[in-house]
Amino acid sequence: MEIIHLSVDTPMQVHDSVCALGFFDGVHLGHQQLLKEVEHIAKEKGLKKAIMTFSVHPKQILENNDYHYLMSLSEKINILKQWQFDYFYIIDFDQTVANLKPNIFLQNYIINHQIKHVVCGFDFHFGKKGMGDVHVLQENKSFDVTVIEEYSEDALKVSSSYIKKLLNEGIIEKANHLLTRFYRVSGQVVYGLQNGRKIGFPTANIDYGHYVVLKKGVYGVYITIKGKQYKGMANIGYNPTVGLIDNLSLEVNIFDFDQDIYGEDVDVDFVFRVRDEKKFKSLNHLKEQLQKDKKHIDQFLD
Repeated sequence: MEIIHLSVDTPMQVHDSVCALGFFDGVHLGHQQLLKEVEHIAKEKGLKKAIMTFSVHPKQILENNDYHYLMSLSEKINILKQWQFDYFYIIDFDQTVANLKPNIFLQNYIINHQIKHVVCGFDFHFGKKGMGDVHVLQENKSFDVTVIEEYSEDALKVSSSYIKKLLNEGIIEKANHLLTRFYRVSGQVVYGLQNGRKIGFPTANIDYGHYVVLKKGVYGVYITIKGKQYKGMANIGYNPTVGLIDNLSLEVNIFDFDQDIYGEDVDVDFVFRVRDEKKFKSLNHLKEQLQKDKKHIDQFLD
């Protein structure tokens, strides 16, 4: 898969293609309906397969907010490589791109890059103030358009927003089903208060950056370090028993592991939720509960 970063005036020599348009945060079951349609059309018309997305979510630029993602751009690339697409277009989104009129956007990014057929969701918007929509796409005669209608499960629309809501509520198994994989947080191991070490449960404190973080509590996880996977027990919260902290933390007690990994980049895959975070009467009560949690997780992840 050729990865191509696009600016407003990027000249490019590429083959004719059919292209899925969208942000694709999570590449969930809803997004996958678009990717399957691209595969079908590419085979039918003899076109290359392409996907086009933005470098950051437009809301991060337009609303100047701390947008939380289901995945990083590099994770998105790695997952989409598995679909064996030919081109992965990344529009370097900034205020200039945000201000483009819909017809200019189409000329610069669709027509100029030999895209002969576009596939998008029914609610896709583009161009200045989101004035471009599926009707604007269909009015342009330079390419064909296929619109994918709402994809639902249990009468609920499958969307990135819905999956974020599930994560915020701690419903990790349902979120994983819609993502078609374990929800993953990747980040660097940083220094924490090291309170876990004092009770026999040392943890790796992970900087989770701009990821959506799950509901406070204890989770069974897999953690990948230097390419090797381990079982682990993750806690998301404020450490109410051992010393309340100001910011929500993600800490992982790694089973059968005793190495210094400060500064290492790790991947944490959330498998299931064990319980809520709670304040215990004493450190001994906390230690007893953690021993039970670890035994339960160790058996479940076998």
